[in-house]
Amino acid sequence: MTIYNIDRQAGYLSFYPAAAERTLRQFIAAFWFEGALQGHLERYSDGRARLHVSGQDEQGLRVEYWIAAGPVRSFGRSRLHGPVFDTGSAKATHDIAAVAGNLLRQQASQNSTRFIEELLHTAAKQACSLQAQALTTKNNAVLDLPYAWQEAQLGEGHLYHPCYRSRMGFSLTEHQRYGPEFAQAFGLVWLALDRQLGAIHARPGSDYARFLQAELGNEELARLQAAIKALGKDSDGYYLVPAHPWHWQHSLQIRYADWLADGRLLYLGAGDCAWLAQQSIRSLTSLASHASHNLKLPLGIANSSADRILSDHHVHNAPLISAWLDRLCTDDAFLRQHCRLAILAEPMGITLTPAASRQDRYGLLGAIWRQSPTSILRQGEQVFPCTALTSLDDRQQLNISPWLQQHGTQAWVDALLQAMLPPFIHLMLAHGVLLEAHAQNTLLILKDGLPSGVAIRDLPGGLHYIAGKTTHEAQLQHLRQAPAHRNAANASNGFAMQTTSEARDYLLEVLLFIHLSELAHRLERHHDFAESRFWQLAAHVVQRYQARVPELATRLAQFDLFAPQIQMEKLASRRLSAARSQEFHAVPNPLHEFLSQPGA
Repeated sequence: MTIYNIDRQAGYLSFYPAAAERTLRQFIAAFWFEGALQGHLERYSDGRARLHVSGQDEQGLRVEYWIAAGPVRSFGRSRLHGPVFDTGSAKATHDIAAVAGNLLRQQASQNSTRFIEELLHTAAKQACSLQAQALTTKNNAVLDLPYAWQEAQLGEGHLYHPCYRSRMGFSLTEHQRYGPEFAQAFGLVWLALDRQLGAIHARPGSDYARFLQAELGNEELARLQAAIKALGKDSDGYYLVPAHPWHWQHSLQIRYADWLADGRLLYLGAGDCAWLAQQSIRSLTSLASHASHNLKLPLGIANSSADRILSDHHVHNAPLISAWLDRLCTDDAFLRQHCRLAILAEPMGITLTPAASRQDRYGLLGAIWRQSPTSILRQGEQVFPCTALTSLDDRQQLNISPWLQQHGTQAWVDALLQAMLPPFIHLMLAHGVLLEAHAQNTLLILKDGLPSGVAIRDLPGGLHYIAGKTTHEAQLQHLRQAPAHRNAANASNGFAMQTTSEARDYLLEVLLFIHLSELAHRLERHHDFAESRFWQLAAHVVQRYQARVPELATRLAQFDLFAPQIQMEKLASRRLSAARSQEFHAVPNPLHEFLSQPGA
C-alpha cells in the first residue's frame, strides 16, 4: 500500500515558508514559556495580543520581534499564531538563523550554534513533510487505514519542542526515504554477531533462536544461516542481529570495521521482509503480518535534541520491566475491572555483553522486539495513535471529527479522559509507578469510534517509580542503570523518584501538558469546545476515580492532584546547557480550578 507519491527533487521549497514559520513559532513559544527570552506580552482593547521578544544582533544593537498571541489558557500558556515579524522592518521573517541567533546571543551558550542548526534542519525537513501531506493519496478515509499507515500518515512531530523534525544525520533524501510520514517501506540489514560478544535479554522461558524462527519464518531463518556458512563460519557460533539500513551504511560499517574485518561481526545482506517506520523513526512495523512483533533498533541520528541510539541498559531492562508490569496489572483488581490498560511487552532483546561494550560506540548495536499494538485487540476494537488525535484534515478540522460527530464531542472527550487518566493515576497512587504517557508512547483503544482503553509502549525508556513506595520494588533492584557518560550527556534522575510531589508533577507534565493539553487547545480552536470545559471534564474523571478507591484516600491527599501549581521541566531551553542539568519552572495546574466542584 502506497500513501505518498513524491517527486523528491522539486516542490518542497514552496512549503518552506510555512515550515520555517512553525519552527520559529515553536521556538519562541517554548523558550518564552520557560522564561528563557526577554520580552513582554502586550494586549489591546480589541482583544488582540502580541508577544514582543528582544535580543542583540552581531553588532550588539538591540533587535525586537513580535508575533500574535492568544489568551492565556492551560498551564498559563498563551498560544502564538502566524508569522514572526521584525519590528524594525515591520515585515514577516523566515530567517531562522538570524532570529534565533539574535534572541539567544545574550545567553552566550556554547550550544546555541548546535541548537540553531537543529532548527534549520527542522524547517527544511518539515517542508518536505508538508509536501508529502499535500500529495497524500485520498483513496481511504484516514480513520479506516490500517494502523501502521495511520501512525505514519498522521504524525506532525512534537507540538512543543522546537526541533520537532531535526533528524540530524539524515539528508533530505534520507529524510524522505526513512521518515515515517512518507510511508516508504524498506528492508532491514542482517548481521551475525559472535556469540561470545552478544547478550540475550528475554522473559523467562524464552529462547532467542526459537523466537527468531517464529518472527522470521523457517525459510528466511535458513537463508540467513546459510549466508553465515557461505562466509566459512558456523551459524551456531553467531547471533543474528537486525540493523536499520541507514544505520548500517552511516555508522556500523565504519564504527565496527575492525569486527567486520576479523569475523566477530558478519554482514549477511538485506532481509526479505518490508518494514515501515513508526513515529519514533527507529521503531518499525513489519508489513508481513499484523501479529508480528514491532522492532526497535538503534539509529545514529538526533531528533528533538536527543540521540536515538538503543542503550544497552534499556535492552537489558525491557523484559524485566515487561514481566514486572504484567504481574502488577494482572494482580490489581481496579485495573482489571475498571480499566482497559494494555502493556505492549518487550519480551526479547539483544545487545553486547558489558565487556564488549565501549563508550565510543555505546548503544549502536542491538535490538528490542515489542508486542504489536494490533495483537492486543479484542473483538470489535481498533487502535489509534494518540499523536494523531491532534492532526488536522484539509478542512482544518481534526481527523477524529467523524468520531466527535458520531458520539458528540463532550461524550467522546469524557470517554477519552476516562480511558486515559484513571489507569496512569492508579499506577502512581496504588503502586508508586510512573509511566511516560506522552502521545508518542500511548495508543488509544476504541470500540465503534469511542475510546475504551489505552495501550502503553517504550517501557524501559519511560519507567519511573517512587523509592520505598513501589509494589514489588525488590524486583526493580535488578534493573541496570544508565552508565555515567549517558547521564552526563542527558540529565536524568534515573528510575527512582524520591517524593510524592516529584512523582505527581512528572505525571501531570507528561500526561496533561505534553499530551492532552494539545488536544484541548485544538478542540477549542477548531471545534469550539472550550479548553476550560476539557479540564472540567478531566477533573470530574479524577473525582469519579477517587470515589471508586476510598481505600486510597490517604494516598490521594498526599499526592494532591489538584494542587494549585506543579513544577515542570524546561524541556526546550535546557538544550542550551547541553542537558547536563535539569531545570524546572512553576506553572498553574489546570485541574485546580475545579477542585471544589463535585464530579459529574
